Amino acid sequence: MALFEQLALGVLVVYALASLCGFAGLVGRVAWLRRAACFAAVGGFALQTFAFMLGSHAALPGGLSLGAYLQLLAWFLLLCGILGWWKLRLEEPLLFAAPPAFLLAAIACPFLHRQLVLPTQLSGYFYALHIGTLFLSLAMIALALGAGLLFLYMHRKIKAKERLVGFQRDFPALFMLDKINALCVAAGFPLYTIGIGSGFVWSGIVWGANFSGDPKEIISLFTWLGFAVLFHQRLLRGWQGRKPALFAIGLFTLCVFSIVVVNIFLPTHHAFVPLNAPQ
Repeated sequence: MALFEQLALGVLVVYALASLCGFAGLVGRVAWLRRAACFAAVGGFALQTFAFMLGSHAALPGGLSLGAYLQLLAWFLLLCGILGWWKLRLEEPLLFAAPPAFLLAAIACPFLHRQLVLPTQLSGYFYALHIGTLFLSLAMIALALGAGLLFLYMHRKIKAKERLVGFQRDFPALFMLDKINALCVAAGFPLYTIGIGSGFVWSGIVWGANFSGDPKEIISLFTWLGFAVLFHQRLLRGWQGRKPALFAIGLFTLCVFSIVVVNIFLPTHHAFVPLNAPQ
């Protein structure tokens, strides 16, 4: 087994440990298990960062593999969870980020050698800016989704005057979940704007037109418009509570549709096509 594959397996194991400890710590209301899960997630993040520094994400001679993209998305998701843990002094953002990061890392393993076809012009720092800002904004949308779902669940319980039992008592207050949503929107929308803006610039360089009607471009614009509405209403109209939570769920659904349906099943420049596969 190659070094990069060993590192990928190690990251997978540590993320699995973080997910299991986090789940057990939340359900069982065991503080030391929750802390252990957070430290395990940070350890997995550090190990994955080390692997990236060694070049594991670019091990193939022709560029990144599909598995590498999924690993990068898991890395950005953990980064947002760690920032939430540090900034808000809450374990939940990191505990909730660990399981999807584990799933992404697990799905990535079979595709570490499946290289994607990219035009030679898509390289360098500008492309890294495009991918990095988009992935970071997607990770923030995922974190806003988690906060939104938990907000709606707790809001329904409180409105119905149902008693909070067990681990429900340990969940963050509604205002804190709303704050997580607000922070993700405030930081995520500018990053998403930079990401798709740089993509349209590269589209003009590579394909001769900034907008070609590609399905990926269309769904990205719809996502940006939804993000812009949420950003505007949050900052200028003072939206709080259920509306931004529902909007975050809708944005995440659009992103999943873009990544899964558009990239795999529709004709697009961004299709997940292996090297030398017929196009």
